[in-house]
Amino acid sequence: MATVIIMKVSYKAALLSTLVFPGIGQLYLKKYWRGLVIIFLFCAGIGYLLWSATLSAINRLDDVMVKMQGNTTDLQGLSDILGSKKLNTDPYHEAVFYFIVCIWIFAVVDAYRIGRQR
Repeated sequence: MATVIIMKVSYKAALLSTLVFPGIGQLYLKKYWRGLVIIFLFCAGIGYLLWSATLSAINRLDDVMVKMQGNTTDLQGLSDILGSKKLNTDPYHEAVFYFIVCIWIFAVVDAYRIGRQR
């Protein structure tokens, strides 16, 4: 005989926001605008981080191409360009990362709180 585990709505919503995507728990609880705002903010933050990382990679490749067009085989110079520890020079990179983490935590707590009210 199969055992059926019944989970509370608040736990389901919180797990959806935790494991699937932030804001999905709110959509599950039929709080559509709230869920869509959370999804939009999360996606905007992720998009910004991806754009920033792509721009940083393109700048590095540009530096390498300039170095290589000088017909120099200075491998140490190329290694210094590619191996520098500071990958991203964007001053907002860390702030946006922490914003995304806060949005995610808010989505989980909010979904749980809304589920408990039902």
